[in-house]
Formats: sequence, structure tokens, C-alpha cells
Amino acid sequence: MRKFIIRGPGDACEEIKAESLDQAIIRAKQHHPNKHVSADASEVLYVCNPGEDPTICQNRLR
Repeated sequence: MRKFIIRGPGDACEEIKAESLDQAIIRAKQHHPNKHVSADASEVLYVCNPGEDPTICQNRLR
């Protein structure tokens, strides 16, 4: 299993273990069902508000 960092919502930051990036995204969506989940090139996951621009959200949470 690999470790993935989840940033957001807000100032929250957590780490989860998953077999793949896709599985990590699915698990993050299950934990935050009303939020938008995306990942950057370094496979850090970001939990953002629905309708929020993903790039702006990622920059804010970095």
C-alpha cells in the first residue's frame, strides 16, 4: 500500500493508505461526499468546495 496526503477541507491535512491513486481518490470522496476531490502531479489529493476552481483551491491548500 502507498501513502497519500489529503489536504482540505479548510486547514485539515490527513494521510491515507491505498493501493493506487484512483483508490485514494475514491476513499477521499467517500469521506467527503459533498466535496470535490482532485489530485496534482505529485499525487497529493485536495478536497475543495463544489464549484470552486480546482487550481485556486490547490494553490490555497498548499
